[in-house]
Amino acid sequence: MAGGAAIVQSTTPAAAAETTLRAAAAKAGLFFGVAASPGRLSSIVGQEFNQLTPENDMKPSTIATSSGGLQNTGNADTLVNHAQTNSMLVRGHTMVWHSQAGALQGASQATLNTFIGNALTRWGNKVAYWDVVNEALDDNNTGNRRTQWPHSLNRDANGDGDLFDATDTDVIRDSFTRAKQVVQANGLTTKLCINDYDVEGLTVRGGTANRKANALYDIVRNYRQLIDCVGFQAHFNDNPNSIISDDLQANIQRFADLGVEVHLTELDIDDDLSNNDIGQGQADNYRKVVRACLNVAKCTGITVWGIADSESWRASERGLLFTGSSGNYQKKAAYTAVLDELNKGRGGSSSTPPVPPSDPPSSSPSSPPAPAGCTATVSLNSWTGGFVATVTVTAGSAPVNGWSVGVTLPSGATVSNSWNSSATGTSGAVRFANASYNGRLGAGQSTEFGFQGTGSAGSLTPTCTAT
Repeated sequence: MAGGAAIVQSTTPAAAAETTLRAAAAKAGLFFGVAASPGRLSSIVGQEFNQLTPENDMKPSTIATSSGGLQNTGNADTLVNHAQTNSMLVRGHTMVWHSQAGALQGASQATLNTFIGNALTRWGNKVAYWDVVNEALDDNNTGNRRTQWPHSLNRDANGDGDLFDATDTDVIRDSFTRAKQVVQANGLTTKLCINDYDVEGLTVRGGTANRKANALYDIVRNYRQLIDCVGFQAHFNDNPNSIISDDLQANIQRFADLGVEVHLTELDIDDDLSNNDIGQGQADNYRKVVRACLNVAKCTGITVWGIADSESWRASERGLLFTGSSGNYQKKAAYTAVLDELNKGRGGSSSTPPVPPSDPPSSSPSSPPAPAGCTATVSLNSWTGGFVATVTVTAGSAPVNGWSVGVTLPSGATVSNSWNSSATGTSGAVRFANASYNGRLGAGQSTEFGFQGTGSAGSLTPTCTAT
């Protein structure tokens, strides 16, 4: 009390940090999952994770018959039931794969379609996501499809070097077509995913374009009406094509810009990437990867491929979040780093209630109407020797039927690839025109495209022209 007046200071407490991965992830708007087998369903699975992937028990080698029927589903049922009991999402893994195909090895597309239908209807909406096609692209950054079965079913009818024409036979398209038919016919909400490894960054070691990632991008772009989600396996190690690149977030973003969900589906980080340090060094790597996902709204899930190092398929590389075994687990520094990043949320800082805006004045001068035509703005993600530009195109006060955006790159900068647009030129004055699917914009509507470059982008000033 002072002079008869009470002075009261009101403060709003900061939101308490969550203490489990699943709770922190849920608050940030994504799932954090684990791959497991029935023998590893310790209490920590339900406590720490809100998504479950059967490590081997839904693979064709386990559950498929040679005619596309189902067998030996008991272990898969156990995992699905455990997930339901613990309010966890399930990811089905996997339908069409060159490896662990079991009785399906060498099967026809018709038999694959039978298996796809049986698997989808067996578990229905108990499975939130299915990896319909797994590891379709060749190793060593060639950017090519695999040639072994089931890709031996492919036929390039007109010989133009791709498999995207209506007259081609494409096991990816045909498998997703069948899956989409089954989902729609049965009223399922299950989402259909394509999953691969070494597709995480826009570039690989040395700054070379990630041709495997680009090939996956082309598949998703061409079959977007069939594909709901993309899985980056995220088995990070010191292979030149498997490193954690600075453009991981930019690559996640360009897939998200296609409208699909992006997931990191099989995450583990080899201790070689931190000079065998499974303390702070590995923790920093995990923090970087989790943050890249959190910074993209449509990156909606992260799954680690196992609980503890000793139980991993890569045990000697010590790439997971726990040590110990058989339910007796100890948290590593990497666990603490992941939990901390999840608690920071999508915005990258600890959650605090937003400050409400002050009331607007009772009267204010009216804003002039937006001009016709279009405008463009650019955001840059740069690193030493390269950059990614994300450009937002916005229609003015009237609809546009098409657009083109011009930018002038500084000396030494070169465009290496682009997406959601058609580029003319690679250096100096470069122009990007709309793709066939994103040219028409209603008044005030926006779309995005992007491009990757080498060198330094400097400060780009885009100009937009309605066509």
